[in-house]
Amino acid sequence: MAILKPVALQRTLNEVNTGGIYAVLLLNQSGSPIAQSILNSESPSASIAAHIWKMISKSGDSLKVGEIDNFIIECEEGKVIVGSVLDYVLCLYAKETVQSGLLLTKFNVLRDHLHGPLSKIAA
Repeated sequence: MAILKPVALQRTLNEVNTGGIYAVLLLNQSGSPIAQSILNSESPSASIAAHIWKMISKSGDSLKVGEIDNFIIECEEGKVIVGSVLDYVLCLYAKETVQSGLLLTKFNVLRDHLHGPLSKIAA
């Protein structure tokens, strides 16, 4: 049985918090944080993001969940991208000035990087 290295995971999440991205959260399906990196005094809502992902993944008939990789929510005060990494939910929170393409690119790179270590735990 493999275990995550908390220091390495934290370092990886911290590296993403640049260029207007102020929070990265890795959650279980119920919304409990596995790991997080939050800058300053920001307080993103992990449970809302996990709940939204769970609702979308359960409504597969109308949304073709197999084709949904992630989604971006644009709010008045910023953007959130939510998607899955195996059985976990990955969320990146960004300021409104961050371009959606940059947010998506950082999300995909981080998800791909986490896939290997998380697959050893899920097995």
